[in-house]
Amino acid sequence: ADRKARLLEIGFVFDLQEVAWQQSFEELRLFAKANEGVSHVSHSDPERPELGTWCRKQRTQEKRGSLRADRKARLLEIGFVFDLQEVAWQQSFEELRLFAKANEGVSHVSHSDPERPELGTWCRKQRTQEKRGSLRADRKAR
Repeated sequence: ADRKARLLEIGFVFDLQEVAWQQSFEELRLFAKANEGVSHVSHSDPERPELGTWCRKQRTQEKRGSLRADRKARLLEIGFVFDLQEVAWQQSFEELRLFAKANEGVSHVSHSDPERPELGTWCRKQRTQEKRGSLRADRKAR
């Protein structure tokens, strides 16, 4: 016990994985702060591939139920997004909402619209999911 206390007094680190997690978290926190709260770093980001890979690992652990609750809470505090597909859906929905507002309530966007091909494709996917009965109720209600 005396040896451990002495090591702790001089800042000895026993859990290197915890230190690495804390460092990556801090890097992500600073990234989010510098990017208006956006905390998504792609694993293919050429400027910070290690942080992107770390973010992907956090999402994987959360999906599997193996991410510690305290870590998940800290990530959520800085706006970390675990479900990127949900974020993409929300962004497309918001784009459609703004389109409809600008066009007197008309929300039909064709997948062949040259000005908005991505939004048109997204709309087609929503229609297809509705026909198949696979469009989530909460999304349909919006």
